[in-house]
Amino acid sequence: MKKILTLFLFAFIFTSFIACDAFIIPENISTEEPVTDDNELTTSKPITEDLTSDPSSTDVDITHSQPFTPEGYSLLQDELESFGIPSIGSVNVLVFAVDFPDSKHSSSQASIDDIETAFNGSSNDLDFESVRSYYQKSSYDQLHINADVYGYYTLSKTASYYERESEKYMEVDPYTGEYIYDEDEVTHVESDIINELLTHYDDQINYSDYDSNDDGFIDGIYLIYNHPSEPDTDLWWAYQYNYAYNDLNQSSFDGVSPDYYTWASNDFLNEGDDDINARTYIHETGHMLGLDDYYDYSTEDTYNNGGLGTYMMDYTIGDHDPFSKILLGWVKPIVIESSATIDISSSIESQDVLLIIDEWKGTIFDEYLLLTYYKPIGLNSYDPEFIFTQSGINIFHVSAEIGDGYLTDSYYYSIFNHNNTDTEDKLIDIIEADMNENIEELGIVENSDLFQEGQVLNYSIYPSYRWYDDRLINFTVSIDHITYEKARITISYK
Repeated sequence: MKKILTLFLFAFIFTSFIACDAFIIPENISTEEPVTDDNELTTSKPITEDLTSDPSSTDVDITHSQPFTPEGYSLLQDELESFGIPSIGSVNVLVFAVDFPDSKHSSSQASIDDIETAFNGSSNDLDFESVRSYYQKSSYDQLHINADVYGYYTLSKTASYYERESEKYMEVDPYTGEYIYDEDEVTHVESDIINELLTHYDDQINYSDYDSNDDGFIDGIYLIYNHPSEPDTDLWWAYQYNYAYNDLNQSSFDGVSPDYYTWASNDFLNEGDDDINARTYIHETGHMLGLDDYYDYSTEDTYNNGGLGTYMMDYTIGDHDPFSKILLGWVKPIVIESSATIDISSSIESQDVLLIIDEWKGTIFDEYLLLTYYKPIGLNSYDPEFIFTQSGINIFHVSAEIGDGYLTDSYYYSIFNHNNTDTEDKLIDIIEADMNENIEELGIVENSDLFQEGQVLNYSIYPSYRWYDDRLINFTVSIDHITYEKARITISYK
């Protein structure tokens, strides 16, 4: 679901320099590019280093090992029973703009051309990005989404009819909390609309053109409805869900069936100050790819009130976070499991992400730290009220284990043992360099959450940092040096 940029819904919305005494250069690393000044660093190859002058590593016998990029591990879409849009390749999706007999589209509202721009426009056509341009950039040119837009089509029933049917579907017994609808009589509003649309356009569209991975399902359907968005209702909001009737064998069109769809108002095109705002559709596309929401759904429990605090799958802004990019196969992390020094470029300009772990077990579905060099450029240069506006090192604590199955008391389905709503330990959390835990309290990030030159995690910052099973982590992460081009990071295992 989509999180708006206010706080009333779903709980929302320098430093001392550590001197390096000496470098020990492995034989396979060139010494032709030494550090000469603050504007130049050596190459991004790993460098082992003697850190005995660093208080965090005094009297520690450091074993040096090259960082490595793993191969052959499973990705998110490999683990999901189903998903919509494949994360890599060229994908065609369907967009249907619909109105109702009692809520007709008018010339003052978002037009088909506006919807076309929101999905297929270039970066120059919008104040932010279109669905296509955003995912081309966020995926490092590995995912290309083309949307074919149809409409406005006037549905056979009124908006008030669909609202009543949706309320029936969601009605619960006030005493037991159980749903009280009759399964044999229930109306699946959005699925009924999809069936009506696919039937109406059957002569115009070859639906098999929209199954890029040949799994028998249309990769993605977007329903853009002409009705005001109402956050306090079940129907008139934005969300991703699945077609209800596939088990009944009633849904084959040109040999493929609908499955993943997004339901969202055309109101979202006019949010904020943008002429055309596609952020909601970009966020929901993340769900079509299989990603979870990273905000907290409920302020009533005691867990994770702050969510992640920024990025696309929380605040509907900025780039996708590095964890999501690893899950989708857009980034292969550089794995660190023993002491090393390494130079990295910014994650917006490169695919550099460090995965720091006790022991790599051949899977990204584990507990570890992720580290990136953040810059407020590109996809991160918009919406300064809700995202970092200065450069620095962003360190995430990830607990992405799977295997316990669906959490029965959770607000939403997830394959992960942890999420950012219902579990005491988060799926993904930003480690705040200022240590004030304001993300949890306020739900938004501060520039001081980023690590800067001279700061050391598990020494000057959170001096006894722990894994979620309460074990002390057995390494320090030192931010040695930052220039515009590179950041030098030292990981020292004890």
